[in-house]
Amino acid sequence: MNEEINIMIELQHYWDIVMLKESEIERHKKSIQIWEKRLSDLKKTISSNENQLKDLKLKLKQSELDLEELNSRITRIQQRKDNIKSERELEAQNNELKKFTEEKDSLENTVLELMEKIESDEAELKKLNKELDETSEQTTSDIKSINEKINQCGNQADENRNKFNSLLEKLSSSSKTRFSKLIKSKDGIAIAKLNGEICSHCNFQVPASIAVEAEKRQSLNTCTNCGRFIY
Repeated sequence: MNEEINIMIELQHYWDIVMLKESEIERHKKSIQIWEKRLSDLKKTISSNENQLKDLKLKLKQSELDLEELNSRITRIQQRKDNIKSERELEAQNNELKKFTEEKDSLENTVLELMEKIESDEAELKKLNKELDETSEQTTSDIKSINEKINQCGNQADENRNKFNSLLEKLSSSSKTRFSKLIKSKDGIAIAKLNGEICSHCNFQVPASIAVEAEKRQSLNTCTNCGRFIY
């Protein structure tokens, strides 16, 4: 039996674990990104609502000032009416009073609508801030837990990578070069098991003579399609 085949099988086992743990690390990192984005989006929503609420309060303040000015004008017109003697001047004052009164009514409705909107937005903002507190607490807790998993996966990956690197040195120079090149491929597969005459990596049927040789494990054989070592 060719000992290098057993070494390659063990090497592949170590490398499979390395790839698995690195994949888990990437998945955990994406989970962190999702949590951070959720928190960031919530903060942006709160900031936007705060700015909107600020604008509404400014509009309300200005509307109240405008309403106060209208009331002053109406009062002055009413006071002037007592001193008016001509019908034409009285009519003009009544028309002006009517105009300002209509503006006042419209502005009062605007003020009421703004007050209702501000009250509604303040309630929504209070709800969002509560949600932010809860989300921040949950995010901190979950990210801490996820980072612990990342560290654990990293340690396991390093442990198996070290075992891989140490065992790799036991291969012959030519086998080591080819195996290393194959293991660094995208799928990380350097040696594949034959299922009868079918390569488990590429599902290609190898010649029967090669399958027989691979089964004996007395020499190194490769798949005639994907080039992986086979056993």
